[in-house]
Amino acid sequence: MSEKPVKEIDVESLDAELAAAREIEKNKNTFWSKLTALFALAMAIFHIVTVFYPLGVIPQRGIHTAFAFTILFLSMPISDHLGQKLKANAGFKKVGRVIDVGRVIAFWAAIYMCCYEYDHLADHLGIPTMTAAVAGAILLVLVLEGTRRCLGSIMPILASLFVVYALVGQYIPGRLGHRGYSFVKICQYLAVDLDGIFGTTISVSAGTIFMFVMFGAFLEASGCSQFINDLALSLTGKLRCGPALAAVVASALMGCINGSAVANVVGTGTFTIPLMKSRGYSSEFASGVESVASTGGQILPPVMGSGAFLMVVFTLVPYSQIVVAALVPAILYFLGAGIAVYAQGEIGDVQLLPEDQIPKTGKVLREGWFYLVIIAVLVYCLLIAQFSPARSALYACVSVPVVMILDKKKRFPISKIPAALVKSGYSALSVVSGCACAGIVVAMVSRTGLGVVFGNAMISAARGNLFLSLLFTAMACIILGMGLPTTSAYVIAAAILAPALVKLGLSLLTAHLFVFYFACLSAITPPVALAAYAGAPVGTHLTASVTKDCVWLALDDSEIDWLIEKNSAYTKSFIQAGTYTGQTEPVQTIGVKAGVICNESLDEEAAYQMAKCLYEQAAEMVKGYAFFADMADVNFLVDYTIPVHPGAERFYKEVGLM
Repeated sequence: MSEKPVKEIDVESLDAELAAAREIEKNKNTFWSKLTALFALAMAIFHIVTVFYPLGVIPQRGIHTAFAFTILFLSMPISDHLGQKLKANAGFKKVGRVIDVGRVIAFWAAIYMCCYEYDHLADHLGIPTMTAAVAGAILLVLVLEGTRRCLGSIMPILASLFVVYALVGQYIPGRLGHRGYSFVKICQYLAVDLDGIFGTTISVSAGTIFMFVMFGAFLEASGCSQFINDLALSLTGKLRCGPALAAVVASALMGCINGSAVANVVGTGTFTIPLMKSRGYSSEFASGVESVASTGGQILPPVMGSGAFLMVVFTLVPYSQIVVAALVPAILYFLGAGIAVYAQGEIGDVQLLPEDQIPKTGKVLREGWFYLVIIAVLVYCLLIAQFSPARSALYACVSVPVVMILDKKKRFPISKIPAALVKSGYSALSVVSGCACAGIVVAMVSRTGLGVVFGNAMISAARGNLFLSLLFTAMACIILGMGLPTTSAYVIAAAILAPALVKLGLSLLTAHLFVFYFACLSAITPPVALAAYAGAPVGTHLTASVTKDCVWLALDDSEIDWLIEKNSAYTKSFIQAGTYTGQTEPVQTIGVKAGVICNESLDEEAAYQMAKCLYEQAAEMVKGYAFFADMADVNFLVDYTIPVHPGAERFYKEVGLM
């Protein structure tokens, strides 16, 4: 068989916050982990200080970016991204560490060159020198590589294509053609122009987003997620659909604070998904509900995710007005999710929660009232006092240990503060790398005029019809979201698509909110669907299945039919009660027909012996896993669409299974 086995997607490798948590736990006592934690702590302190004493434009944004990519290169070494053989090679790991340290030094050197060049532009009549070109080339390569490690290959590939488009524009016929730019000019532009890497996206990341990431880290350390889960269940627990509705309410409450779909799933899903399953909801539906509800947190005020702060800069509309405008769509979104889970609760075999498992609302509020005070501090600073978002988030961070002093049982000790600061440095990696790489795309769009060309082409294709233009825009945002995080998808769509909607008569804020809404669907759009992948392990079933239910809740049935089709190799089964210690009920799962997924590098003879062992022990395995009964079916491999290891194939042919 020449095809490679299907590789299971590791959610932690796709989301920087989860990857950071794993990295901290795995290497907490190593030299490199301690060094990385020191940089993360320094990054947090730097942002706290610059809230009150901001630096110049390029130094502020450059140091912010340099800190993030330093943490990224040290915590995600090159040896972890070049295959299992190299990862296990001790010699290569040492060489890889040296290379990564060299990358860190080169990044800081490039930032210094950018600062120096920007400060001396007036001496050269505003014309950048070769110093800027060298700095831009270094940053281009390192930003693409760092983003690849943190967010995968799609975003760097997209940015590279835009750079190539800027290079060869003079050879492209028709409307898409342009004058073309040399590589030197492109690098100079990226390094010192405020529409380059250090443009709008990194400006918002450095000036606002990081402080809200820090606030989320403080809230997580305070135990706020448990309070939100209990409050949601106390409000909805008496309804038949109570557990699922609790997931919607909890995710709404959590999402309006942290604005992160994946963090929302991890924070509330570990409680709500098992609760839903225990009352009769399927694993797929439970994980799908949590994923959809968590995604809505990105559009629910007051925080609304990092994209909302970028919207402030793109539209020049005050954040308070954006919050008001986003409120009604967010309510409608969660109302739709609530109706879906209510309907499923009525038509499905869902049981009511026992009275003794439903927390009392009064007791929950008495024990966690201080969390409401902390949230009130953030809302007051943002919407009433109208402090800057960064200062509002900082005051909210300070309020966590201060307010919790009033509760003897749940005080926030000073010893937790350094850990929360370090966590904020790690958690910002995906945002900073995504914003830096998106900055490359926006720079090329701005330089080549592609946004205007694309917008005019879309208007022509829709023949000036606003509805068709909105439909095209929504489709483009969802397609972008299939491979990009929310922030990156929104930035690119805002640069290319939003101006066309404004030309058709929409207000600037309305156009950007529309684009932002559909960019947020990236969290539940296959094939990436980070929120769905984060919820799937908790639901213990194949991610492809939860992605189907996840999108079904958020989109029309007709759109689902062509998004995902059942693979003929999948089969439903039950793990019988008592198979595992403490397992009192059978658990429904979805598996591959009697399948074991292994790396293609596995020795052929070893795979042969494994297949033989599984076949000969099938009778025993059926006792715990019913789907192993398929081993007795001589035809079960006839429509097997997943590639079989050559060693296993040899055995199956010997016994007549293939």
